[in-house]
Amino acid sequence: MVSRNNRPFISWSRLKKSFVYASTGIIHTWKHEQNFRIHSMLIVLVLILAQLLNVPLYEQALLIIVIGGVLALELINTAVEHCVDLIVETYDVRAKIIKDAAAGAVFVFSLTAVIVGAMIFIPKILALFL
Repeated sequence: MVSRNNRPFISWSRLKKSFVYASTGIIHTWKHEQNFRIHSMLIVLVLILAQLLNVPLYEQALLIIVIGGVLALELINTAVEHCVDLIVETYDVRAKIIKDAAAGAVFVFSLTAVIVGAMIFIPKILALFL
């Protein structure tokens, strides 16, 4: 057995593999999860709107944080759903609750992101018409 203590501080090949694995998970989720694609397209619109309305950098940073949170939760939700499907082969109300709760987490944070976006964009949009 090889001791973990003999490994170099940074293994570039392992680091590269971790990025490949992460990218594979993101690509899989993009291809197979409609909500992830919807969120991704909305992100593009939000970022374009932020540029058009000259949203200050600190507010753009806040938008990026909530956007990252939504996408991360979508990825976690996908992982939870696949784990449940792998373990539970027939309908089980407990499996449904697990999957619904994971989806609920995405929904709650998505609403939070919408509120943050509204707080940033609504005053700027109103200022255009006043």
